[in-house]
Amino acid sequence: MPTVSIVKCDDYESEKVYSAIHRSLSLLNGVAKQIKPGMKVLLKINLLSSSQPPERAVNTHPVVVRALVNIFQKDFGCDVYIGDSSGSVKNASTFNAFRVTRINEIAEETGVKIVNFDKDEYVDVHNKDYEVLDKFRIARTLRTVDFVVSVPKLKTHGLTQYTGAIKNMLGSIPGNGKKNVHLIAPKPTVFAKALVDIHQMVPPNLVIMDAIIGMEGNGPNAGQPKKVGLILASKDSVAMDTVASTIIGFEPMAVPTIRFAHQRGLGVGELNTINVVGETITNVSVPDFQKPSSGAQDFAGKYLPDFLLALMFDSTCSTFSTVNHSNCTRCYECVRNCPAGAMSKENGKVIVDKKKCIGCFCCDEVCDFNAIEMKRSLLGRTLLGMAKALGVEKVE
Repeated sequence: MPTVSIVKCDDYESEKVYSAIHRSLSLLNGVAKQIKPGMKVLLKINLLSSSQPPERAVNTHPVVVRALVNIFQKDFGCDVYIGDSSGSVKNASTFNAFRVTRINEIAEETGVKIVNFDKDEYVDVHNKDYEVLDKFRIARTLRTVDFVVSVPKLKTHGLTQYTGAIKNMLGSIPGNGKKNVHLIAPKPTVFAKALVDIHQMVPPNLVIMDAIIGMEGNGPNAGQPKKVGLILASKDSVAMDTVASTIIGFEPMAVPTIRFAHQRGLGVGELNTINVVGETITNVSVPDFQKPSSGAQDFAGKYLPDFLLALMFDSTCSTFSTVNHSNCTRCYECVRNCPAGAMSKENGKVIVDKKKCIGCFCCDEVCDFNAIEMKRSLLGRTLLGMAKALGVEKVE
């Protein structure tokens, strides 16, 4: 039975965060025995945005990163690395993300090594038990270190509904490789299976989730910061996502990454078979956490078989991009980041070819100005309207 620890942490005051993470690790049996002095430990953080400051709750907060550096350097005597590849394919975007989140300052002050996955050597990964991705490339450092700690942010996601430990490992793939995943897996359900393929081949040894301030609504970039006040820890990414998603009001098995990973035996997605220690889920739940129109999926997750659930999920999550030109600054990040080539410049304006758009949210993820609006299909809007009319759940 996997264990997930839940520890309260009200804000990002350094000592509070350090104490919360330290306690969360102490509640997990066997973690201290796994980590030996001199081990190379990689903190695989979540650096989606190259321009959003820490208070926007888009990226893993630097105070959480600093606390982890202190714990693994001073308490365990490890050689610490910090790495990721940001959501944008723009040249130097990951470098800028390390700077904006002040991770570079942490590295300078502590001597840890920053690994920009976009600049790292790569390793080809082959998955014999794949469902979508039989092969892909990851940053070489993920294979050369002794211990990988995933440090995701608790957020919603317009395409996958929820993003946490499982999805965080998508950042193992450098640069354009992430765009290729979206092209191979354009439908929400297929994309979720691809994420599980990646996680299967790059599983972290430990997950520490930054859930002090999460993101609700239209995450993972355009949503709103929401105080949750927690640090969570587990050695099982699937169990972590099951507990975290439950805290913010999701039906875990309606989240496709959790369901598929559980079905493939990559972790535990059934709440009643997870050992929750520290705080109880009931005591820390956030009932008013706004989700990206997920009511129909939560209802379906309880009552529909898998094939109908997948159909409903794809129908209600499938979208196409539109541009709010009054907010657009013409930075053209969305154009550069579109894997399908659906976005282009016309007389200086960003134009979307709806026939090419695969609704992958890549443009939305890199727009820092709320200029991208994802529109749902008529069928998706109808299903969500039905769920709301039936009183299944409040649909935002």
